[in-house]
Amino acid sequence: MKNIILTITILFATISCKSQLNNLNDTELFDGIRFNNVTLSQIMKSKGKLNQMKILFGNDIQEKSNDTAPFLAKFLWNDNISFGYEDETDSGNNYDLTYIRIRSSNVIVNVKGLSIKIGDDKNKFGNLLFNSSDSSYNFTDKDTGSVGLSFKIDRSNKVSAIELICF
Repeated sequence: MKNIILTITILFATISCKSQLNNLNDTELFDGIRFNNVTLSQIMKSKGKLNQMKILFGNDIQEKSNDTAPFLAKFLWNDNISFGYEDETDSGNNYDLTYIRIRSSNVIVNVKGLSIKIGDDKNKFGNLLFNSSDSSYNFTDKDTGSVGLSFKIDRSNKVSAIELICF
């Protein structure tokens, strides 16, 4: 439920702040967004399969299934990063990425030629558009707006949270 509320909040914030988004084309989105050099495309293609995620992010990745949500879901994580996947067909065979949350400064996120981690200074974003209403740099796919990458900036102008949401 918490994920649904967070997703809806980010969706409405994204829609209401269209002029404060940094748009990405398909190549920048699927091949340009990287988490410790693993592309978003690779993560999506894994469909949340534990063995594939271990190959991408190490053997310490753990999995927990959830079959009480509106759809079948699974969550994968380690100390550095967490992933959510849902299967809207409820077949257990068609999981799609719903979110990625960065949990430590050990994960470097690449977007638009930048390399950003938790704790980095706001000035690393240069002249990219800043959303002052929620103190973040937001990136989205320009075609559908169905993927959003957000870098939350705290009061000391440091990156305090990094999250990718797929709608």
